[in-house]
Amino acid sequence: MKRRATLLLILCMIFLAACGKRPEAATIVTASPWPSHAPGATPYVRLQAESSTTPNSGTHQGPVEHSESYEDIIRKLYTEDGNYYGKDWEMQMFRELPQDEPYSFVVRTDAMLQGGDTLDDHIALAQEFAELGCEAKVKEMRSIEDGKEFTAWVTIITTTPAHFWEISGSLEEKLHVEQLYQSVDIRFDTVVWPEG
Repeated sequence: MKRRATLLLILCMIFLAACGKRPEAATIVTASPWPSHAPGATPYVRLQAESSTTPNSGTHQGPVEHSESYEDIIRKLYTEDGNYYGKDWEMQMFRELPQDEPYSFVVRTDAMLQGGDTLDDHIALAQEFAELGCEAKVKEMRSIEDGKEFTAWVTIITTTPAHFWEISGSLEEKLHVEQLYQSVDIRFDTVVWPEG
C-alpha cells in the first residue's frame, strides 16, 4: 500500500507541475536571477491524500508498474548529479549558471517530497548546509484549506554553483534540488530559521 501511495504522490506531482501557473502567480512581475529559459511554473504543490484517481502524467503510456521502488521511479523521472537529483533541464541549467555568482536553491529530502516532513527536518537540513558554508534558511507558509489550517516549510540555500557542486559529496543523503521559484518565495513568506 505504501508503494502505491508513493507512486500516486509522484505521479500527482508530475501532473500538477505540468498544469502550469496558478492565476495569481501569473501576475507577479519581478526580476529573477535565473536565465529566461527557465519555466515559470510553480513546482511546490500540496497533494490531496484522498485522491482516488491516478492522472496520466503524459510520460507513460498504459498502466504503471506498481512493483517499482521509489528509487527506481526517481531514477526514471529525474537526473542525478552527485548527491543531487532534479529535472534534467534544470540540472543542466544549474551547470550553465555563472559558477562564481550566488543563487538560491530549494533542497528537499525524499521524506519531504513524500509529505513526511516536519519543521525540525527542515531546520536540520538547513543546519547541514550552513555547516558546509552556505547561507541557509527555512521559510513557512500557512493557509486554510477546506476549513483546516495547513502549514508547510521550504529549505532554501544560497551559494555559488561552484560551491554547490563541491559540497555534494559531503551530504548525508541524496537531495532533490530545484531553483527558488518566485512564486514559492512569495508564498512561503515567514522565515522561521534562523530566528530573527
